[in-house]
Amino acid sequence: MEMNGKAPQHIAMHPLLQPPKEVLAQILPQKSLSVLDFLFFKLPAIMITTNHVTIEAFFSKDQPSLGNAQLIQDLPIPSTHILGMLSKSSSEAIENGAFSLKCAHLTGDASKTQLLLWVLTYWCEVVMLHHKHLKPWIRAEQNMERRTQLWKNEGGEEARTLVMKIYNALTCISWSGTLDGFAVAEPVVELAVYATDDWLSDVHENQMLDLLRRRIQHQPQSQKIDVMIKHTLDSYHHISLYVYALPFPWSNMPHTA
Repeated sequence: MEMNGKAPQHIAMHPLLQPPKEVLAQILPQKSLSVLDFLFFKLPAIMITTNHVTIEAFFSKDQPSLGNAQLIQDLPIPSTHILGMLSKSSSEAIENGAFSLKCAHLTGDASKTQLLLWVLTYWCEVVMLHHKHLKPWIRAEQNMERRTQLWKNEGGEEARTLVMKIYNALTCISWSGTLDGFAVAEPVVELAVYATDDWLSDVHENQMLDLLRRRIQHQPQSQKIDVMIKHTLDSYHHISLYVYALPFPWSNMPHTA
């Protein structure tokens, strides 16, 4: 199974591949963690490449030699390409008598370490978390740190205050789940884009328009509002959107989805 930098899509859930729930609670981030706590949660590193290793070298009929959850967190994960192939081969390997997972992607004595087979499921979950949730927030944090240093040299007190407000907000927002209160419930991780230099998508523009509609609802007097769609911390959309708050009940106006 070709991975293309994405997490494995499926593992046939044989009992030997099912991690104990009490162990997962220790080695995977709880959904109640804030975004900042999620960023600091200890997860294994993912190798970029894994060379000169056959898939057969990972599966062993011997008993596992390591079951300590904290030590498992210290071991690097094979590349996503190798992990996808391991996922695809796991059921057949178990049918052929595999009972443990060797760290064939490592070097020296570490390559002889034999793990419980459910570690493969854990590795796949970590890769999914990294690509889908952790990576966007890491990029956001790095960009905010870079901006903070830049604005520090330029004396941008207002901008630094903005960054601090963002950090404070990220201590109160769970990294998991969806954003409530908008027309469409999007994953929380969509917020990360606002703190990067990436162009905003329709998702983000719709969120800002939702907030604008609420503002107009609470200020029903006739007025013209010039809306600049902001795409990054310091760049704006090239099109201005003009919204009119008409002097009749907002509830009578059509709402966009």
